[in-house]
Amino acid sequence: MATNGEACQLRELNSLNASLRFVFGLALLMTFGFFSYMGVRVLVLADHVETLDVVGLGVFGVACLALCNVQFRCIRRVRGDTREKLEEMTFVDPLTGVYNFRYLRRRLADEFDRASSEGNALSVVYLDFDHFKTLNDTYGHDAGNLVLERASGRILAATRGDDFAGRLGGDEFLIVMPRTDAGGALIAADRLKEKLDALSLETDDGRSLDFVTFSMGVAAYPGTATTVDELIEQADQALYRAKEQGGDRVIYADAG
Repeated sequence: MATNGEACQLRELNSLNASLRFVFGLALLMTFGFFSYMGVRVLVLADHVETLDVVGLGVFGVACLALCNVQFRCIRRVRGDTREKLEEMTFVDPLTGVYNFRYLRRRLADEFDRASSEGNALSVVYLDFDHFKTLNDTYGHDAGNLVLERASGRILAATRGDDFAGRLGGDEFLIVMPRTDAGGALIAADRLKEKLDALSLETDDGRSLDFVTFSMGVAAYPGTATTVDELIEQADQALYRAKEQGGDRVIYADAG
C-alpha cells in the first residue's frame, strides 16, 4: 500500500506531466503556425520576403523546434519517473526496500523459464534470521524492524548484475541469481553471510542485538528441481537443515 508521501509524489509527477504536455502542445502549435505562415507567404501568395524577415522568422522557428524538443524530453523523463514510482509502490516492500513476494515469484518464474529454455544455470538463496522471534518478544517490533532494515540494506548491496532479492514474509528473504551455478551461489552466500555477520546490531538505546545470526539454504538449477516451487522447496529444506544444526551457517540443498 502506498504511503501518504508516495501518493503525494505521484500526484506531483502527474501534475508536472500534465503541465509539460500543455506547454509542449502550445509550442507545437506555434511551430506549426510558423511554418504554415511561411508556406502561405512564399508558396501561395508568392510574397517577397526580406532577408531580415527570413532571419528573424528562421530564428523564431528554430526556437520553437528547440522548445518542442526540450519539452518532449522532459515529458519522457517525467513519465519514466512516474513509471518507476508506480513500480516501486507496487512491487517493492516498503520496510526493507527489496521486492515483495508477488513480484519476486513472478520474476523468479520468468528467470526459471529463461534458464530452462537457454540451458543456463539459476540459483536461489533462502535466508532466515536466527532468534528473530526472541528479538521481537524481548525488545519489541521496532527493534525487529530496525534489524530487518539494516540487514536488507546489506542484502541489496550484495546483489550484482542480474541478481535480485525479495522478501518472502517476516524475516525470510530469497536471493535469486540468474546464470549462477551451485558453486558460485555458495561463494556468494558465504560472502553475504560475512557481511551480515559484520553488522553492528543494537537498539536505539544501545542494547546489543548481536545474538541475531543468519542461516541460508542454497539450491541450484539444473539439478533435482524441475519447477520453480521445487527449487524454492529445496532451498527451504537446506535452510531447515542449517537451523537443525544450530543455525548461523550456509547449507547447500544436496548436502547430507
